[in-house]
Amino acid sequence: MKRIWILIVVLMITLTTSAQEGYKIQVKIKGSRDTSLLLASYYGNKIRLVDTAFAKKPGDFVFGGEKALPGGVYMVVSPKKVKLFEFLINKNEHFTLQTDTANISMHLKAQGSTENTVFFNYLQYSDKIYTEVLALRKELKQTGKNTPAYKQLQENIATLRKENITKRTELIRSHPGTFVAKLFEAMVEVRLPEKVHSSDSLFNYHYMQHHFWDHFDLSDPRLLRSPMYDQKLKAYFKQMVPFQPDSVIRAIDGVIAMARPSKECVSYLVWYFTVEYQNPKYMGFDKVFVHMVDQYFSKESIENTTASIKKLLEKRAAEIRPLLIGNRAPELILQDTTGKYVSFYDIRKKLTLLFFWDYKCHICKRQLAELVPMYPGLAKKYDLAVYAININPDLNQWKAAVRNRHLPWINVNGTRSVKGDFTKLYNIHGTPQLFLLNQNKEIIAKQFSVNQLRKILDDYVGRHPGK
Repeated sequence: MKRIWILIVVLMITLTTSAQEGYKIQVKIKGSRDTSLLLASYYGNKIRLVDTAFAKKPGDFVFGGEKALPGGVYMVVSPKKVKLFEFLINKNEHFTLQTDTANISMHLKAQGSTENTVFFNYLQYSDKIYTEVLALRKELKQTGKNTPAYKQLQENIATLRKENITKRTELIRSHPGTFVAKLFEAMVEVRLPEKVHSSDSLFNYHYMQHHFWDHFDLSDPRLLRSPMYDQKLKAYFKQMVPFQPDSVIRAIDGVIAMARPSKECVSYLVWYFTVEYQNPKYMGFDKVFVHMVDQYFSKESIENTTASIKKLLEKRAAEIRPLLIGNRAPELILQDTTGKYVSFYDIRKKLTLLFFWDYKCHICKRQLAELVPMYPGLAKKYDLAVYAININPDLNQWKAAVRNRHLPWINVNGTRSVKGDFTKLYNIHGTPQLFLLNQNKEIIAKQFSVNQLRKILDDYVGRHPGK
């Protein structure tokens, strides 16, 4: 009998454990008339739909599934896609959330989830502080500056903010090891030292740059499922990273290193920056895309990357790599209007402009019409030559276009080549395309228009006097 009793106890324990697998989140909203609710989660800079629950009775919903949900910040959303409230999922995924349509945020309560109880209590406390601060700010606007009342209002606002920070700090200390504490810790702002004895005028900037991530764990996938991950990334690259390709690449490598060993976080970041720089808005930042392919996709397994996607990324990087700013431009030896083959490598000028154009292209016509009157002055001032490559195979129409438009520079036809296909060498998928080269035939600017040429020339000569 004893043995049978033991087996029954073991069976009961097993059944109890099985019953707690997956997730079951009951949501009760007093006064709700919705027939369904959506469960969604943050994921970096996106929001993902997770589940849908239908009302068993007015205001009573249950989200459930056999597979546990990954930890993070989730939200309950109305059928009209309006966020009703946020809550946390961590280890415990069986609990009840209650609120009232009279004031959803202030009536939020959790049963069976200590972390959500702490989370809701803090949010409600913070909302009260925020309401008081708004009222004081309104009063501040109606109070004369440099008066005792104005100063007192400022002090009251500062006190309320300090109380909010103190409350959050206490919660972090009193709930160690929890996700809610990790989330509150991620909200902490880095503060400069009170006493700075440094002759470095950039001390504050360098200090903030070095300590920016002190309170934020880039390797925690739960924070990836919060709105803060994307906000912190954007703030860091906007405020702390110099706006030039090499600095951006160093910063990217740094944040990815901090995201290890989490494969999910690393993969998210790799894709985040790859998408960001696959079609960069600013000249020269295609170097970042090539770096992402060479340093990450080609060297390690990145989630959501099939063999075909990897192949496409590597193909794209291979097309861009030879044309990165600073590289020597691929040589072209093309036939000019007299039938002679001419290489722009033979041009003995300080600067050379490669101009790919099509005599049928209306934008090309406008830009050529703009460049022709500018050319004599630019050629003299900057020691500039133009090597204009037409992409059409009809030599007669091309020569006629050169004559009719009075193009006063070296004119060649791209379809008559000694060095191979110009479209592949220069990744030409449309016209016009402009490349500016220095005396060593290194690319110093690309993918710009004629109206930007003078400024680009001035900037380059200003940075490289005598060259």
